Amino acid sequence: MAQIFSRQFTKTLVILYLIIGLSISPITISSSWAEESVIPSWIKNNAGWWASGMITEDEFLKGIEYLINENIILIDTTIDEKAYIPTDTSDTKRVPDWVKNNAGWWAGDLIGDYDFLNGIKYLINKGVILVSVDDNRKDSSTIIVPNSAMFFEGTAISNYWEFLKDLPSPALIPLGHNLELPNGNTVTSVFDVYGIRNNFTVVGDNVVWDTVVFGLNPSLMENYNEIAMWDDPQKAAVVLPIFTDSAYDSPGFYNYYSGECDSCTTTKISDGELSYNSSINGYQLLTLLGYSPITDIDIDKNPSILKKYDKIIMLHNEYVTRTMFDAITSHPNVVYLYPNALYAEIEVDYDNDTITLIRGHNYPQPEITNGFDWEFDNTRPYEFDHECKTMKMYSIKDPRSGGNVHWMTTCYPDDVFHSSEHITTTLLQTIKDI
Repeated sequence: MAQIFSRQFTKTLVILYLIIGLSISPITISSSWAEESVIPSWIKNNAGWWASGMITEDEFLKGIEYLINENIILIDTTIDEKAYIPTDTSDTKRVPDWVKNNAGWWAGDLIGDYDFLNGIKYLINKGVILVSVDDNRKDSSTIIVPNSAMFFEGTAISNYWEFLKDLPSPALIPLGHNLELPNGNTVTSVFDVYGIRNNFTVVGDNVVWDTVVFGLNPSLMENYNEIAMWDDPQKAAVVLPIFTDSAYDSPGFYNYYSGECDSCTTTKISDGELSYNSSINGYQLLTLLGYSPITDIDIDKNPSILKKYDKIIMLHNEYVTRTMFDAITSHPNVVYLYPNALYAEIEVDYDNDTITLIRGHNYPQPEITNGFDWEFDNTRPYEFDHECKTMKMYSIKDPRSGGNVHWMTTCYPDDVFHSSEHITTTLLQTIKDI
C-alpha cells in the first residue's frame, strides 16, 4: 500500500499501529538515513539476541541508552521523571515483555530502523520503558527554535501548527525523508517530515495525506543557519494568505467561476488552515526558518505594519484588498515568491466575516484579468509550472515603491520548497540575501 501527501508526496506505507500496538510519537533522526543507517550494528544484534533470550534486558537497554546519549534518539526535555531510573538500579523491570516481539522484527528486518526507534521513543516518553541517561550527554537544547516556531512532540515545527496541541497525543506520524512527487520524481527533504494523525484517506492501495508538517533536523542545523533568518539583522516578514485560502474554500469563488453558484462571489473568511493553493509549504518553512508571520488581515487593517520590516515575502496572495495592494507595492523591498500574487481585488466585511470579489479573474467582465491592471502580473505562464526545473528570480522596478527593486519567480515553488536539491537551498539563500 502506498502513502501519498495530497497532490505532492508518495512513499511506501508502514502500518505503524501494528508495529507497537499503539500510535507513536515522532523522533528526530539524521537525514543521512536515506543512504546509510547511523545505528551501530551491535545495537541491532543485541535486539535480536534479547528477543531470543540470549542476553538480558539490561544489555539490550545499553544500546537504547547509547542512542539517547548520542542524540540519535532525542527525548523530550519535559519528559516525566518516572521514565528515568538511576544507573545503579538493577532490580526494576524496565521493558514490557511484548516489546521483545518488536525487537525481533527489527533484527529480522521486518520493520525499519526509523519505525522501530520511533516506537521505542514513544514508550520512553510515556514511561513504559525505563532508561538510564548520562547527565553529560550531548545537549540537544542547542537546537534553535525561533519565535516563529515551537517545540512539539520532540521536533521544532512552525507556530502555524499551534492547533495540533488540541489533538490527542501523539499528533504527528513520521513519514521519513525520501518523498516521491506525483510526476514520479523522488526528492530528499532537508527537513524531518510528518503526517498529522488521522488526517488521511485511503484510496485504493494508497494512503492520501491531506498535508505534511516539516520539522528541523538537528544534524542539519549548520545548513539551516545558512538559509535562516534567526541570526540575521534584517527584519523580514512572510504574509499568510488567509483571503486567498478563503477564496479557494467551498462554497467560494471557484464555485462561482465554474457556474455552480451565482452568489459565491461572497464567501466566508477561512479559519486559516492553509492548503497547497494557499502556499502551505512555503509559509510553514519560512516561519520555521525565522521569518516573522503576519496575515493579510493584519495588513488590511493596519497597512503601516509593513513599515516595521526591511523585507516582505509574498506567497500565493492572489486575492487582496486595494489597501493591501497599495501598501505592498509601495514597500521598498518585496519578494513575490509565488506567481499570481495581487491578481484580484476583494472587499472585506469584518462584521459578517466575509470577503467579496470586486474585480479580476475575468470578473465582472471576461476581458478583465488582473483586477488592479498591474503591469507586473506574472500569472501566465508561471503559475502552472510546479516542477520549477528552470526556476529563476527576476527583478522589477515598481514605480509605486519609488523605483525600488522588487523580485519575482518563474514557477510555483510549493512542491520543491523542502527539497535538498541545490535549487531549493539557492532559492532560500537568495531570499535571505535580498
